[in-house]
Amino acid sequence: MKKLNKLLIAAVAVIAGIALGVLLVSQTGSEYIDEQEVRAMITDRYGGEIENISQSDDERFYIVSMKNEEYKYEIKMSRDDSSIENIVTEKITQQNEDEAAKKDEEKSSEEKKAPEADKKAKEKEAAEKQAQKEKETANTLITEEEAKQIALNEVGGTFVHLTLNQETHPKQYQIIQRVDDDDEGALVTVDAIDGDALKVLWFQIDFNNIADIEAFAQQLQDYNTQHQNNYYIEFDDSDENDNSNDVDDYEDDDYEDDDDNNDDDNDDDDD
Repeated sequence: MKKLNKLLIAAVAVIAGIALGVLLVSQTGSEYIDEQEVRAMITDRYGGEIENISQSDDERFYIVSMKNEEYKYEIKMSRDDSSIENIVTEKITQQNEDEAAKKDEEKSSEEKKAPEADKKAKEKEAAEKQAQKEKETANTLITEEEAKQIALNEVGGTFVHLTLNQETHPKQYQIIQRVDDDDEGALVTVDAIDGDALKVLWFQIDFNNIADIEAFAQQLQDYNTQHQNNYYIEFDDSDENDNSNDVDDYEDDDYEDDDDNNDDDNDDDDD
C-alpha cells in the first residue's frame, strides 16, 4: 500500500512538473509584444501616422513617435502588457503658428531694410546720372554758327574770323566782327559751353591791310588777355608790315565823347 502511494505521489509530481513547464514555456513565448502589434494598437488608439519606433535602454518599453493633423506624440509603451507608461503631446498648430510668426517677423525686418536700401540705391543712381549729365554738358560745345550769331547779336556788323581757344576753362570762341565799314571791328569772346558773350575788345584798323588774318587774330587774342571788357585799340596803318598800335584807354561808348571834350577845351583856350 505504501508503495502504491509513493508511485501515485511520484506520478502527480511528474504531471505537475510537466504542466508547470508548459505554462512557463507558454508565458516565455508571449512575454513581449512585437512592433507590428505596437503599430496596430497605437494607430487604432490615436489614428495618426507613426514616424519612428525604438526601444528604451533597458528594453522594457517601446518609444513611439507619431503625429496626426493637430498633435505630435511621444508614447512610452510597456513591452510586457502594452500599457502606456508616459505620453508627451505637442500641438502642431501652435508650432506652425510660432514658425509663421517668426517668418513674418523676419519678413517685416527685411521689408524695413528694403526701403532704406532702395532709397540709397536711388540716391546713388541719381547722383551718377547727374554727374554723367554734368560731364556730358561740360564736353558739349555750342556750334560755330551759334557762336557767330551770338557775336552778331552783341556788336552787329559782319563776320570776319572765328577761333576756338581750348586752353581756357571753359573753352572760348573768339569771333572777329567788322563793325563800321572797313576801319572798325570787335573781338567778341563767347563761352563755348553756355553761349554767354563774355567780353568785347574794340579796335580800329584798315581790314584791307590785314595780310595774315590768322596772325592778326592771334595778336587780338593776346591783347584780349591783357585788357578788360570794351577796351579800345587803334592800330597804326602807316606800316603795313608792322602791326604796331597806339592804345587809347577809352571804352567804346565814351572815346568819341572824350574827343569832343578836348575840342571844347581848345575853344576855351582860344577865348
